[in-house]
Amino acid sequence: MASQMKYVAKLVCFGAGGDSVEWGGGCRSTGYGSPERPHAAEPEDGKEYPDGTPVIDKRPAVKTKAGFRHVFNGPIVQVDLEDEETEDLPEVSSVMAGALSEGGNEYGALLTLHKSQSRSKPGALDFVSIKKYVDGWREVGARIGFYKSGKIVWEDECDAR
Repeated sequence: MASQMKYVAKLVCFGAGGDSVEWGGGCRSTGYGSPERPHAAEPEDGKEYPDGTPVIDKRPAVKTKAGFRHVFNGPIVQVDLEDEETEDLPEVSSVMAGALSEGGNEYGALLTLHKSQSRSKPGALDFVSIKKYVDGWREVGARIGFYKSGKIVWEDECDAR
């Protein structure tokens, strides 16, 4: 009998469109779940959610101006980076930038936004570690938690105890 591949969660996120789990190595699962009823983030055979796995509920944040802006101006998580590590968007040639700006290409619009931003911290199309990604969402009002014994525990619940 073939052994089933084991997936170990590195980050779980919830948004208006559902839930996602980042497994690392470019693997991701998505579903239509919520923190109360996870779908992609539901423990199953071959899927593991170790204690301490970070959880971000972006829903409260995107209801604010800062959170909504962060969706477009904030960096992209790269779950295989170390805690404080970042990767800036590589330089794009002017020919490539021109090609990307044709015909409503969303990547071209994000590239233009990236180039127009101040570079004091990572922005749109830059990659950041899980820690930096969680901290960024926390700053704009997302609810942050972690897995403990297969359940999500929210920071505000820990603070209330």
